Amino acid sequence: MEQHPRSPDDRDRHIPNREKLDSGEIDLTGSVPQPGALADVIFDAVSEAGGDGEKIPDWGARVIARELANRIPVPGTLHHYAVTGTVDHVGLARELEIHANFGDPQTKELADLLGLYLIKQPAGRPGHQSDGATPVERGLREHGAPFWAFLQLKNIDTDSDELVQRFADFHIGSFASLSEILDTLTEIKGFKAAIKEVAERWGFEDYIVLDRERLARTVLATWDVVEFNGKFHVFMR
Repeated sequence: MEQHPRSPDDRDRHIPNREKLDSGEIDLTGSVPQPGALADVIFDAVSEAGGDGEKIPDWGARVIARELANRIPVPGTLHHYAVTGTVDHVGLARELEIHANFGDPQTKELADLLGLYLIKQPAGRPGHQSDGATPVERGLREHGAPFWAFLQLKNIDTDSDELVQRFADFHIGSFASLSEILDTLTEIKGFKAAIKEVAERWGFEDYIVLDRERLARTVLATWDVVEFNGKFHVFMR
């Protein structure tokens, strides 16, 4: 049978026949561009979970991973998870941190949602999961989100049997904002009160404003701070 050339307006003309998908089918390998379909499935997954990352369905988590993996130029841990379902907590935590730090607000939201889902998942690939006894899994089970943030720090031995204890030694606390960190971990409150007293006495209280951006930089220079799911998790250096 004679085959006519494809129309130049055919959106699938560059896609090999074996890679064509049926309507509604999602390609988790990233071979077929599907930005609209991925967005629709992610919306369905987040809606089904009520916006709670821990309740994201399994199929939704892998589609989120596919969407995020598509945003970086080389295959990594997110790509591997999207394709195989294999959970590598450390690799995924660190790759998601890159998206959260350098992506737009939507990217950060997706990274946080996927992170919350992965905290509850066993390591390994489907059907061959870990027994949950690794230090990483014990830490996630016992400490949840703060431990996930801890995994994103550099220069920690995630294979060490002392990993959970090191977390306990280094984790200072989790805070709602950088301002709360300043108020809790420094003497800024007393400093502000003293300035206010002097300013009111001399009548120039309207002329003194603290440089909060500089103070925030001081916080980041003093401690390791990881922002995850609306919290700032603080660790000793």
